[in-house]
Amino acid sequence: MTEEAQATEAAEQATQNPIALTLQDLTLTANVIDLAVQRGAFKAAEVTTVGNVFNKLVTIIQAIQPPKPEGEENTEEASPEEGTSEE
Repeated sequence: MTEEAQATEAAEQATQNPIALTLQDLTLTANVIDLAVQRGAFKAAEVTTVGNVFNKLVTIIQAIQPPKPEGEENTEEASPEEGTSEE
Protein backbone atom coordinates (compact mmCIF):
# COMPACT_ATOMS: atom_id res chain seq x y z
CA MET A 1 0.00 0.00 0.00
CA THR A 2 1.39 3.39 -0.87
CA GLU A 3 1.87 6.15 1.67
CA GLU A 4 -0.88 8.20 0.02
CA ALA A 5 -3.34 5.30 0.28
CA GLN A 6 -2.39 4.73 3.92
CA ALA A 7 -2.91 8.40 4.69
CA THR A 8 -6.31 8.36 2.99
CA GLU A 9 -7.33 5.24 4.89
CA ALA A 10 -6.19 6.73 8.21
CA ALA A 11 -8.17 9.91 7.52
CA GLU A 12 -11.29 7.88 6.73
CA GLN A 13 -10.92 5.90 9.98
CA ALA A 14 -10.49 9.11 11.97
CA THR A 15 -13.68 10.48 10.42
CA GLN A 16 -15.60 7.31 11.25
CA ASN A 17 -14.25 6.99 14.81
CA PRO A 18 -13.52 10.47 16.16
CA ILE A 19 -11.45 10.59 19.31
CA ALA A 20 -13.36 12.24 22.12
CA LEU A 21 -13.08 12.78 25.85
CA THR A 22 -16.28 13.24 27.79
CA LEU A 23 -16.77 15.13 31.04
CA GLN A 24 -17.06 11.74 32.70
CA ASP A 25 -13.67 10.67 31.23
CA LEU A 26 -12.00 13.82 32.56
CA THR A 27 -13.58 13.38 35.99
CA LEU A 28 -12.44 9.77 36.15
CA THR A 29 -8.91 10.84 35.20
CA ALA A 30 -8.86 13.44 37.98
CA ASN A 31 -10.10 10.83 40.47
CA VAL A 32 -7.39 8.38 39.39
CA ILE A 33 -4.70 11.05 39.85
CA ASP A 34 -6.08 11.95 43.29
CA LEU A 35 -6.14 8.30 44.37
CA ALA A 36 -2.61 7.68 43.07
CA VAL A 37 -1.29 10.64 45.07
CA GLN A 38 -3.10 9.44 48.20
CA ARG A 39 -1.56 5.99 47.82
CA GLY A 40 1.96 7.36 47.35
CA ALA A 41 2.38 6.37 43.71
CA PHE A 42 4.56 9.41 43.00
CA LYS A 43 7.90 10.51 44.40
CA ALA A 44 7.93 13.68 46.49
CA ALA A 45 9.60 15.67 43.71
CA GLU A 46 6.90 14.58 41.25
CA VAL A 47 3.90 15.49 43.41
CA THR A 48 4.14 19.20 42.58
CA THR A 49 4.02 18.52 38.84
CA VAL A 50 1.20 16.00 39.23
CA GLY A 51 -0.68 18.45 41.46
CA ASN A 52 -0.39 21.21 38.87
CA VAL A 53 -1.80 18.92 36.17
CA PHE A 54 -4.57 17.82 38.54
CA ASN A 55 -5.49 21.45 39.26
CA LYS A 56 -5.62 22.25 35.52
CA LEU A 57 -7.83 19.24 34.93
CA VAL A 58 -10.22 20.25 37.72
CA THR A 59 -10.39 23.78 36.28
CA ILE A 60 -11.30 22.37 32.86
CA ILE A 61 -13.93 20.08 34.41
CA GLN A 62 -15.50 23.00 36.27
CA ALA A 63 -15.47 25.17 33.14
CA ILE A 64 -17.22 22.64 30.90
CA GLN A 65 -19.57 21.20 33.48
CA PRO A 66 -23.16 22.17 32.66
CA PRO A 67 -24.80 24.48 35.20
CA LYS A 68 -26.86 22.74 37.87
CA PRO A 69 -30.57 23.52 38.10
CA GLU A 70 -31.71 25.70 41.01
CA GLY A 71 -32.27 23.77 44.22
CA GLU A 72 -30.15 20.81 43.23
CA GLU A 73 -27.45 19.98 45.73
CA ASN A 74 -23.83 19.83 44.67
CA THR A 75 -23.10 16.25 43.66
CA GLU A 76 -19.59 14.92 43.59
CA GLU A 77 -20.10 13.17 40.26
CA ALA A 78 -18.34 15.87 38.26
CA SER A 79 -15.80 16.96 40.85
CA PRO A 80 -12.98 14.76 42.04
CA GLU A 81 -13.07 13.62 45.62
CA GLU A 82 -10.61 15.47 47.78
CA GLY A 83 -9.52 14.70 51.30
CA THR A 84 -10.75 11.13 51.24
CA SER A 85 -8.59 8.30 52.34
CA GLU A 86 -8.99 4.56 52.26
CA GLU A 87 -6.54 3.93 55.10
